[in-house]
Amino acid sequence: FAGEASRLGAAVADVHADLRSALGTEDADAAELERTVTVMLDRLDRVAAEVPELVPHVPGLRDAFDAMRRHPVPVEMQFVHGDLHLGQVLRTLGGWLILDFEGEPAASVAERSRLRSALRDVAGMLRSFDYAAQQLLVGGPDDPVLADVAMRWAHRNREAFCDGYAEVAGSDPRDAAVLLRALELD
Repeated sequence: FAGEASRLGAAVADVHADLRSALGTEDADAAELERTVTVMLDRLDRVAAEVPELVPHVPGLRDAFDAMRRHPVPVEMQFVHGDLHLGQVLRTLGGWLILDFEGEPAASVAERSRLRSALRDVAGMLRSFDYAAQQLLVGGPDDPVLADVAMRWAHRNREAFCDGYAEVAGSDPRDAAVLLRALELD
């Protein structure tokens, strides 16, 4: 699937470029980045209160979100898909189509219409490759060999997606690793 993942990354970069061209961008300063971190930390606290299994991971998640405060500013913000994952794309004979630009259904309309980093969409797709790989393991017995195959599949496709995205966008999302990691974890 790596070839398709690369082509999908290129298609997402094309859509981001079209959105930038048509709707413009704004630069987020340190105050906006701080607001984003605060929202992520608040969401983490709410979710951890509801999902006790998450509690042991809260310190590491909090550290990842806090690290965003050290990300260089400004951060370019634009309109993005907002809820991008493999279920929001369709492979046609002509290439990849990206569907359903309504954004994250659980978010308010105001939040869905905010400008955000294009890395939010990249992070959503990268998570989706992990979820797809994990589907091989759900409900079955522990199988270290199958788990290794699944993780290698996810890694290969995550890299291919970023390669395709970088080729079209002219910048590699992996170069903003701190921001990308926090968005994935969020």
